[in-house]
Amino acid sequence: MRARRYAACCAVANRRNRTTGVEVVIEAWIVGGLIGYLLGSVPTGLWIGKWRGGEDIRASGSGRTGATNTFRALGLRWSVTVLVLDAVKGALPILIVMAVWDSPTGEVAAGLAAVVGHQFPLYAGFRGGRGAATALGAMIAIMPMGALFALGTALPILLRVKVMSLATLTGATSAAIGISLLAAYGHAPDAYIAYAVGTWLLVLVGHKDNIERIASGTERVLSMGRTAT
Repeated sequence: MRARRYAACCAVANRRNRTTGVEVVIEAWIVGGLIGYLLGSVPTGLWIGKWRGGEDIRASGSGRTGATNTFRALGLRWSVTVLVLDAVKGALPILIVMAVWDSPTGEVAAGLAAVVGHQFPLYAGFRGGRGAATALGAMIAIMPMGALFALGTALPILLRVKVMSLATLTGATSAAIGISLLAAYGHAPDAYIAYAVGTWLLVLVGHKDNIERIASGTERVLSMGRTAT
């Protein structure tokens, strides 16, 4: 009789633990995603442009708020500032999820939501950047090796041909493949595959017009004179 009661108590405890685990995952997804979107929505390039002189950088160049268009509008120093801040927007919500819930799926939700927030910012009329820097920051927080894959392929292309969009697309593709392979062989949580593929798709969507110009040979080339050809 005691043995049966003990077994029944253990079964109830296991069900409660499973329920608690599911609740934690759902909470991490919802709250992490919300935090990610709200932080990702901060339009750093737009706000810095207005602070610097009232300029809406979306009125020139590519019409975006990211580091590349900031470079065209405001120069290298402010472009680097925007790059760093946009990367922080991607990393911070993931670090919060790691500290509070320790949920890989929550980390994925926070990271993807941050990229979506950057592309469609709540605080800037849903007209933002392409998401590359924010995706990179999230990747550094989730899996630094993925960021190495991205930078290791993107930087040589950028230095060689000076086409930022081509470098970004190549880096995003290599990171997606690298993270997926690492997860497939047990070196990372399976949930990270969703982040890698999801980020890759978001970056592709954000660079749709760039892809068309690359295909036609009319894509802009970066120059230290801040011009685009």
